[in-house]
Amino acid sequence: MAKLSKFLVLYLVQAVCLWIGLEVSTYLQGDALKVFIQGYWLYFYAIPLLTTVLIFKEVQDAPLSALIGGTDQQCLTAYTEGKTAWQYNQFAFFFRRRWILYLLISSILVFLSLHAVFFPDLSSALKNGVILFLAFFFFAANFFALRRRMHRLLDMQETLHQLAHQMRNEHSQLLKRLAAKEKALPEDCLRHLSESLELIKGYLRIITSEKNIELAIRIALPHQEEQGNIIYQTLTQTDGLQDSAWLTKPVPANQGIPRYLIEERNTCNVLVYRDIKKALQEKIFQEAEDDSFTEIVGSLAIAPLKAWDGKKKSMIGMVYLTSGQKKTFREEHIDGIRFLADILSDAVATSITVNHMLIMKGNKNARRRQLLEKY
Repeated sequence: MAKLSKFLVLYLVQAVCLWIGLEVSTYLQGDALKVFIQGYWLYFYAIPLLTTVLIFKEVQDAPLSALIGGTDQQCLTAYTEGKTAWQYNQFAFFFRRRWILYLLISSILVFLSLHAVFFPDLSSALKNGVILFLAFFFFAANFFALRRRMHRLLDMQETLHQLAHQMRNEHSQLLKRLAAKEKALPEDCLRHLSESLELIKGYLRIITSEKNIELAIRIALPHQEEQGNIIYQTLTQTDGLQDSAWLTKPVPANQGIPRYLIEERNTCNVLVYRDIKKALQEKIFQEAEDDSFTEIVGSLAIAPLKAWDGKKKSMIGMVYLTSGQKKTFREEHIDGIRFLADILSDAVATSITVNHMLIMKGNKNARRRQLLEKY
């Protein structure tokens, strides 16, 4: 019954938009096209039926509320993977006010164009002009859309290559230092990690089309007051978050976001706050309390950094992605964020492992060795 309801809703939305477009065309240009279509009503209503059948197999398991409202209305959303979430949400735009208006205008323009071409009360020259204009418009629109997508793809590939190049150089330097038994320099690791964050920021700017993107990494450290517990302390951040007071406070692993990511590690790979101001009002984000926080952060995505900690696979850190605008991070960005989190996990884990080995070999400070062994 639920699947039938979803099928009917998707079909009716498309059929109503077509009907409104035809009625508006009839009102503006006469009923010639409507009279012609009367002999083909079955085909007219078969078009939305066909499109509904084609798309229904991808969304039949999604709840109707998700199809109607999507996830844009939710302040906080947890994602396992991006592809499935996008499939559930790809048709929700039919029900949003802005896209319903777009769909109606498109239907009206299509029927007006059909009427002008096949039933013109116009001269032959004007008819040819309409046809040429429509052909040129669709060609130009598709050409520029394709050109824009190609430039975007090339920029993404270039940024990912630079990121891979940066990671390779960092690993090579760590291995060289290990082979030479040089002194551990955490400052070099932080510098390389900061450079990687800048490259990742550039990649996120491309895929989200949002310029005000910043990143920060919190790393797991032993809790100094609670024996056996750990905290997540900010290790490094990009320039736009250097003066952010909310990042200076450590977050215990048994509270808030870290606790949720650890407990739901099998079902939550990315946590997205679509409207951080609303999240503060509803008290579902408690790492910041001052109103100045919302002036620089409009939406927030958090992904766990999972790697081998010496004994088992665990959450060795978290990466925070902030945007100055609301609803920046969407379903189509989730898998990209997961990929970047895995890259950072490998970089952080490698740095910790190599520096641990260097300290164990060359640094006889028992206290530092004891703290590192707790990982």
